[in-house]
Amino acid sequence: MAEEVLPLVKPVEAIAWFKAKGWQIGFDWRDVWQEEHARAFTVAKAMSRDLLEDIRAAVTRAIDEGTTLDQFSKELRPRLVARGWWGRKLMKDPATGVEKVVQLGSPARLRTIYQVNLRSSYMAGRWQRIQRSKKLFPFLRYVSVMDGRERPEHHDWHGTVLPVDDPWWDTHYPPCGWNCRCDAQPLNQRMLDRRGWAVNTPPRFPEKDYVNKRTGEVTRLERGIDPGWSYNVGKAPLDGLTPPPRLKGDGREDNTSELNSRQVGEIQSALSAGDYARVRDFFAAFGLDSREAAIAGTVWHDAAGWPMVVSTGLLRSADGTMVQLGSAQAAGLAKAAQVLRDPDTIGWIWVTGRDGRAMLLRRFISAAGVVDLGGRFWRWHGGSNAGFRRGKLVWTREEGVLAAFDPRQPRHP
Repeated sequence: MAEEVLPLVKPVEAIAWFKAKGWQIGFDWRDVWQEEHARAFTVAKAMSRDLLEDIRAAVTRAIDEGTTLDQFSKELRPRLVARGWWGRKLMKDPATGVEKVVQLGSPARLRTIYQVNLRSSYMAGRWQRIQRSKKLFPFLRYVSVMDGRERPEHHDWHGTVLPVDDPWWDTHYPPCGWNCRCDAQPLNQRMLDRRGWAVNTPPRFPEKDYVNKRTGEVTRLERGIDPGWSYNVGKAPLDGLTPPPRLKGDGREDNTSELNSRQVGEIQSALSAGDYARVRDFFAAFGLDSREAAIAGTVWHDAAGWPMVVSTGLLRSADGTMVQLGSAQAAGLAKAAQVLRDPDTIGWIWVTGRDGRAMLLRRFISAAGVVDLGGRFWRWHGGSNAGFRRGKLVWTREEGVLAAFDPRQPRHP
């Protein structure tokens, strides 16, 4: 009997995963860490949105159309050269304030950008298919490219068979490092029996702590997995990209309608089905019409094209617990969704935080109220928008997108 061939993941799943990413500017590859790469598109030292858009457009076409590395490089290189993002240049590290000579665009960097983004996108799309079909194919087999160029550990992991939901895949689902070419093969019991395979125990290698000197985060890494790759690209949630809400009052004016009502001392870190029902109008406005969809989240783009992660993380406080919403606050959420989806104006505004630090907020205004969205918090205000029309406009209903505005430069009206 001919060898059974499983279909490859269709590009539509890979491109959908890639298009759902947000944007993140980072000077060093470690500034955007682990799962954050699955949620946001970034290229180290590409420090402007327009530059990232050029690179991202080329990657999108490569995934969607099957562009080769040579075609990708020939298309993108002239654009990067024209923007001055090529060769070695003197740049200031925003984290330290120190100027240093750094490598910007180069043939090697283009190859890395191409390989990392395409490989991650295809494997993330493949994971979606694996999850949909795991009732028919409940096992995965680790497959290394056994051509003598594979890592020794990946060579030894080759042939590992485990259930799809085994936690080993949380850290060992390919790619497991830079330019990792490994794959995961879905199987069922009949296929295992026919090939003489069985569920087995993968080899274990020494572990050590890796300290990300940019963020201070400590990751426990098994040898064979590169720093920053100890995660499953298909499982990384969007929840962690959402800022916590900043609420007026303590949310206790109506205990019968609080989100995640609980006794003092109880911790609620997940949104229950009953709680979702109370705030369903907010999430449904973004197409998240079930609790599971709200937990998974989505990347939504506002009227000016700016990405925003919408998930239950928007209702998670800085300590990781779900916030408590009074009835008025819960009702205000539905208006917040209305403001975000149908604003009159969108702008940037700088405010001073309680610690004295300047913070940049994206401000949405309509007759229904005001929503401010920043990296450290978000908030909403229903009713009159008097006194909120400050800052730099970037979009209006009448004129559409206005002149480009660099949010890194503080500008006040």
